[in-house]
Amino acid sequence: MKKLSELVKFLKDPHTKKVQHYKERYQELDELSGVAVDIGDAEAYKSLQAEMREVFFDYLTAVVVDSIYRLVPHVLIICLISLKWPTVTIPTVNWQVNIFGVYLATYFLFYLGKWLVKLIRSKLNRPGSIWFESIRSN
Repeated sequence: MKKLSELVKFLKDPHTKKVQHYKERYQELDELSGVAVDIGDAEAYKSLQAEMREVFFDYLTAVVVDSIYRLVPHVLIICLISLKWPTVTIPTVNWQVNIFGVYLATYFLFYLGKWLVKLIRSKLNRPGSIWFESIRSN
């Protein structure tokens, strides 16, 4: 079960560790670069800036690859759905909409709903709210 959980975590975010590593390394080099400026060491500053550029491009590459990994399942889902239903008809106005538009709208509505639920829960769980006080008193 633990291996399955690790596999799902890896498939969900395969490059998280890499992205985090590059981000931390870039911040470290930035701090060292600031120290080099403070002590007036121009050679160290140039060297650190060159290494920062390399780390930054490695970071960008990891972010792009991670984004592609996140996009591929959605493209596959759209392709599979479009094989069966290339268009969807909206019944009240009798419009035919491409499945890509329907999928995109559904995707945004799903995440908007998740955001609204999270917002409402945070408002309800805030100390001083009526719901929070009723739960706390029980």
